[in-house]
Amino acid sequence: MSDVYIAGSLRHTPKEWWKFYENIGKVVKGFGFKVHVPHINTTGDVGINEDTIHNPDLDLETRSKVYQRNWDVVHNAKLIIAEVTNPSIGTGIEIGWGLKLNKPVICLARKSADVTSMVMGPVHLGQIDFIRYENEEDALAQLKNLLETKFKSLL
Repeated sequence: MSDVYIAGSLRHTPKEWWKFYENIGKVVKGFGFKVHVPHINTTGDVGINEDTIHNPDLDLETRSKVYQRNWDVVHNAKLIIAEVTNPSIGTGIEIGWGLKLNKPVICLARKSADVTSMVMGPVHLGQIDFIRYENEEDALAQLKNLLETKFKSLL
């Protein structure tokens, strides 16, 4: 089972953006965590390819498998990391699951992003650690620092 679930918009984000989620996973793996990146791991676990997850005609049986797999991983994860620059209902649900399950949650967003109150409210209440970043390099450096200072003990 994975230690860290990496959440982020898939359906409403260009596929090129997904590489950022993979790079977040690489930083996290550097701390010895097992990582679950949905466009890689969930798709493989339910028997579809990365392009299929983006298909608006994806059948309901496969959608339910994706839902169940992601629920299982979030439920068993030690930490949820979500990139929230691009709004996503699915990512919001996964963050909500993490909060309800008392999992630590880290959210990242570009400084220019208009982030929903459903993320910023819990940030203000101290329930979510939040990283505002200029570019990917800045985001990954800040994430690495946060993992080193606050979350290394999860290993």
